[in-house]
Amino acid sequence: MSDHILIPEHLRMLLKRPLGKLVQGGPESTRPEVEKIVRSKEGKLVAVGDAVTRELLAMGVVPDVCIVDGKIERKPVEHIVVKGAKELKCENRPGTISGEAYRAVVMSLGLEGPVVLRVEGEEDLLGLIVMAEAALGTLMLYGQPGEGVVVVNVDEKARGFARRLIEAAAQL
Repeated sequence: MSDHILIPEHLRMLLKRPLGKLVQGGPESTRPEVEKIVRSKEGKLVAVGDAVTRELLAMGVVPDVCIVDGKIERKPVEHIVVKGAKELKCENRPGTISGEAYRAVVMSLGLEGPVVLRVEGEEDLLGLIVMAEAALGTLMLYGQPGEGVVVVNVDEKARGFARRLIEAAAQL
């Protein structure tokens, strides 16, 4: 993989729609359904984004992997602390997937949790790496701004979609 892959606008438009099940609403209204889903999961749990990570921690659910950039909707927020977590760091510019971020996400998925991956830059597109590289059965949650929480079960369909999108962007 090159130093970074720029995800062009026409491919980013595909990501504006939820890539899994959308649990609509704000934190208060989504909490019961999200809690039910995450408590019944069998594989790893990955949270992408500070808002989703904070909400899971508030429920008493510690994700196996937390991918955070210290911002919610581009505004700085307090540092997330997960007691006993291994800490990894990477850089990732907005609108890209850096080689460093790709390797860091893959490494975080391979470690026994909890792991906090702190992204300098932006974590938005790193869920694609989770979908492409996580073990089948992994559950990934991310926020859909203004809509709710998206729950992605990493299966062959999700993996194929993410890999095709990453490969298409890498070809450009």
